[in-house]
Amino acid sequence: MLKHTFCTLLSCLLVFTGVSVAQAALSPAVIAKAATTTDNAFVYYVSNGSLYRVMSDGTKEQRLVNSFEGSRLTPAGKYLYYMYSENSTTLLRTPVDGSALLPSRFESDVVYYTVDGDFIYYMNTKGAIYRASVNAKKASEAKLVTDMADITHPGFTVINGRIYYNGRKSGRTTWLASKATNGSGQVQWLAAGAIPSPWFVRTDNTSIYIIVNTKPEETQYSLNCMVLYSIPKKGGAAKAINLKTPLDTNSIYSGSWTNGYYLFNKDISLGSEGRYDYTTSKGCIIDMKGNIIQIHDTGIYEIANIAPNKFAFIDAYGNAFVSTLNNNKVVDTKQLSINYAGYVRNLMTDGKVRATMLFAQSGAYMLQSDLSLKKMVGIEWDLCMYKDDVSGFFYINAGDNCRLYHIKDDGKTSKKLTDKTVKRIVLISKN
Repeated sequence: MLKHTFCTLLSCLLVFTGVSVAQAALSPAVIAKAATTTDNAFVYYVSNGSLYRVMSDGTKEQRLVNSFEGSRLTPAGKYLYYMYSENSTTLLRTPVDGSALLPSRFESDVVYYTVDGDFIYYMNTKGAIYRASVNAKKASEAKLVTDMADITHPGFTVINGRIYYNGRKSGRTTWLASKATNGSGQVQWLAAGAIPSPWFVRTDNTSIYIIVNTKPEETQYSLNCMVLYSIPKKGGAAKAINLKTPLDTNSIYSGSWTNGYYLFNKDISLGSEGRYDYTTSKGCIIDMKGNIIQIHDTGIYEIANIAPNKFAFIDAYGNAFVSTLNNNKVVDTKQLSINYAGYVRNLMTDGKVRATMLFAQSGAYMLQSDLSLKKMVGIEWDLCMYKDDVSGFFYINAGDNCRLYHIKDDGKTSKKLTDKTVKRIVLISKN
């Protein structure tokens, strides 16, 4: 989700007309993949306090929930699941077909939940993790998967029939743990420490990569305690990739994943207002073998791996660059012709980059194959959201009294999806 006041570098409204996919900027393989991008998706939004959804072509609009303040909305089976509010422990659900405008309570003691396939998994405040069918008549049908989970670090993830979570080993110390999702077998203790959140987990075709805080009990944010682990996707022992050279917590928390790398900002510090000061650091990446490469001489605010050996990024001062690597070294860097940039994002289809967009104070731009920028102008927007494998963007049009619009990848075809005034976009989903 992108907002027009997206970072401390920017303070004015962006101008945006969507995405124009220039095929010259893409390889033939990526162009072929892009053909599978679909327009058939629902966008869920809030208007006048109620939750609605509408198809990306403007059809099938319906009201789903009255008085909606929910968070973490997830379509699953016959239902929409969500937490009552951001800080609530009440898990609600409502029929996804809109047949009931008032939700029902599924469980009242939930600190985290996720959906995987036909099952919903949730952790309660006692550290027990349960699994139930997404279409279960009631929560009492749920089966216990494991207990002794660490509720101070409640996030977990489900991958290939196993659940990865933070457990209390011997009831005392926090460890990254794994267990079969059906509850069978023993708990596998993988590494001392905790996953800060499921966002720190990534996978490729064969492996799971998890960043673990090896000192989760500490309250300082400048400790060298962040270790990258790899685990076979089919299950097995965890292998520490940088155990002898753990990274600083601030450097990791100020960074992000970018395909097979993780961006971190070496020596970054907190400013007087508690925000990261990117000017005090150096932008680096670590690959999944533990190789560390310095990309830039200041911190990097955002980064996108636009090709296997190329990275587009935005530095501490809002300048945008593209760097090329060879043998784990930067061999070329080109500054792009925009200032006060805030976002760089890839539009993806089937895991392939179909286009790269940069958002700056002066507008939104498409990155071309020669590293020039094609400006998109014309439509004022207040907030936009996109999703992998779904064409274009959904956005709240500030120039049309905050109506909901969708614009396709061609950058020319836009459509108003509702006449209602929209407060926020909640979710884009294919169901």
